[in-house]
Amino acid sequence: MKNIIFKKLGTMMLALLIGVSVFSLFPAVTKAETTNVTWKNGSVVTSLDGIGTSDRATVGKTNGKWYWEVKVSNIASFVGITGESDRQYQAIYGAGGQIWNNITSPVAVGYNSGFGVGYVIGIALDLDNDKIIWYRNGVSSGANSIKPSELEGSQIFPVILSGTAQKIGFEANFGASDFKYPIPEGFLPYQATGGSTTPDPSTTPNPSTTPDPSTTPDPSTKPDPSTKPDPSTKPDPSTKPDPSDTDGTSQPTGDRAILTVTMDNGLNKEFDLSKKELSAFIAWYDAKDAGRGVSFFAIDKHNNNKGPFSNRKDYVIFNKILTFEVSEYSTK
Repeated sequence: MKNIIFKKLGTMMLALLIGVSVFSLFPAVTKAETTNVTWKNGSVVTSLDGIGTSDRATVGKTNGKWYWEVKVSNIASFVGITGESDRQYQAIYGAGGQIWNNITSPVAVGYNSGFGVGYVIGIALDLDNDKIIWYRNGVSSGANSIKPSELEGSQIFPVILSGTAQKIGFEANFGASDFKYPIPEGFLPYQATGGSTTPDPSTTPNPSTTPDPSTTPDPSTKPDPSTKPDPSTKPDPSTKPDPSDTDGTSQPTGDRAILTVTMDNGLNKEFDLSKKELSAFIAWYDAKDAGRGVSFFAIDKHNNNKGPFSNRKDYVIFNKILTFEVSEYSTK
């Protein structure tokens, strides 16, 4: 049996310094020149009270490529677009990550994982190519197969909807201030005027923003050749990490494992998982540790499924995990 204990990884200051210097060479459009788009209450901050309630922006679009952001306060939030009648919409849903659309009838399309409380949802509406892309905290979820042109009317509007009886809040940025995350290339802030997506010449890189030579890596910090790994210690090819693994140390070598999760209150949760299930948990944990993904993970209880239930899952919360242990074993 092989036993592995996982801990969170730190970041490297040198990489951060170089990244900041390089990024400054490529400025982008971050906000619009106008401030005329709000929700119906005249503000970019609003709340919805009750399942099925909705609100839409005061300005619609018929063409062009537009971007805006919405910060959510509840995972039962829908963020997306609607047509002129408000009867039809398509939106990403936080609790499950599906794309919901009621263009012909209510239907949910599986679409990656959802989003959590406080997430900033970016929407890139491309009316020139008839598609929409959602971003969660700056990470693209890709385009989906539902076309904006299928909505009623000639104009498309930003929309928010509630999936809970609780009162939940939404805060939009249509471009009146700097966006939280970089605007996708070729898109304009939603409330910008004009139809061109070409950046203003004033945003071209300033020669004075070239990296300071003092931030380049010190040659004295390069690895000492005498410290290179002993060839005899190289990993067994049969245990090479899955490409989805972030650090190469967390892939199980057995075909099953006991996952023991220690919560911050001292409680231990134990699960008997397949290699595939364990890999999915580790991939979620690593992604969340890097600031991506939802705040919870569902683990199938399998043989612990007691009672008259067809399926039971235990949801573990990332910021409640103190540490976890993997004890691998083989059933062969």
